[in-house]
Amino acid sequence: MSDREPTAAEERIIDELDAVLPGEIDRRKFLHGTAATIGAAMFAGCSGDGGGGGDGSSGGSTSTEASGGGGSTSTEASGFMDETEAVFTTPWKIEPSWGHTHVAEGRGYWEDAGVPNIDGVRGNGSDTESQNIGTGNKPMGIASMTTALSVYPETDNTEALDMSMVGLARGRPLLSLIWRKDMMEDRADIAGKTILAASGFAAATIQVYPNLVGVDPSEVTLQEGTEEVAAPRLANGEVAAVWGSIDLLPVYQEEVDAELGVTPLTAFGGFPGFPIWVNNSWYENKENAPEFMGQVMTGYFKALKWGLLNQSEYLDYLKNEVNQNLQTWTDDELTGQHEVNCAQAVTLDMKDEGLGYFTEDGVANVLENAGPALVDNPDALPSASEMVISEPWENTEKVTFTDEEWTQLGETAGMVWDLFEEAEAGN
Repeated sequence: MSDREPTAAEERIIDELDAVLPGEIDRRKFLHGTAATIGAAMFAGCSGDGGGGGDGSSGGSTSTEASGGGGSTSTEASGFMDETEAVFTTPWKIEPSWGHTHVAEGRGYWEDAGVPNIDGVRGNGSDTESQNIGTGNKPMGIASMTTALSVYPETDNTEALDMSMVGLARGRPLLSLIWRKDMMEDRADIAGKTILAASGFAAATIQVYPNLVGVDPSEVTLQEGTEEVAAPRLANGEVAAVWGSIDLLPVYQEEVDAELGVTPLTAFGGFPGFPIWVNNSWYENKENAPEFMGQVMTGYFKALKWGLLNQSEYLDYLKNEVNQNLQTWTDDELTGQHEVNCAQAVTLDMKDEGLGYFTEDGVANVLENAGPALVDNPDALPSASEMVISEPWENTEKVTFTDEEWTQLGETAGMVWDLFEEAEAGN
């Protein structure tokens, strides 16, 4: 159940339902169901309050309100209810970067959107979750754009993935080159240097960077590692740079006794970050799929906005209600990851266009500039138009930001917000 307070209108209807419904029926669940729309109209018509007065005219409100205020977010008279059970996977562990899915479920945002049985689950890396979604093991979820492309085509051991993107769970990609300025002159000075890919996610995409800066990959020593070893190896000078997640920048800054350069992938154009994907076969067979996925995204984006704008409440909820292992993290680790998340979750267009906004041109940019480095045969990848399903986005309630909220977001993100703005200035 949602933890938001019922509106006065809802309480009035519930009181009236008490007079006519059998005792075993949950009034609030009834109110949120399809029948509630009928019941509300009947009661409003009888009372002459907001329902057209029973004279045959159409009355009532169909407006929606996208609030960043946590459980107080409401969707008035949407009338949508689909109790289909479906898994929504994240790409990684339950951490501040990926906690919004669990907020959407646990704080009732999906229930408020009329899709109460979405099960948000943690993932095991974008490569694994792309394959889970693309082969139908899971119907929907989040995975890195570049990583998904790297595992998209058919291989000797895997079938081609069958999935499409419907929105952006995170506007900007995690991937960045974090480099020691005492070992590299600039972001392109990688010939003869050693770069560590700090995760399997990074290893799947590391070939992209040399191509973007015009350096033959054979001139660069590329190594694979983990997030745990990346900071120590960068600190002791074993590697000149780390290709990996920018949300670990605070860790690198703390451990490395040298000035660091940071080059986000978005410095080279509009690279979508982490799409929301759906399995094509599941989508095609799902009744009212565009509306259903539109409401799934509506609930997710409202939860995301609340998490971005309410740092302390969001972090407290995650560590106390979702993943108590986060209680072993320091406050700096928690807030540091959240601050990076505030910068990554959005693109500049999302202020007015709404969370999740993307363009087919942005997808085409990734295919053109990263595709040849990600797969042996770029022609095996679908075109941008084949990879996008636009109807769910058209059915999503747009979750935008006021000027004050946008300013707050930038202030929370701090340095990382500035890094992205500087990197993207020439795009």
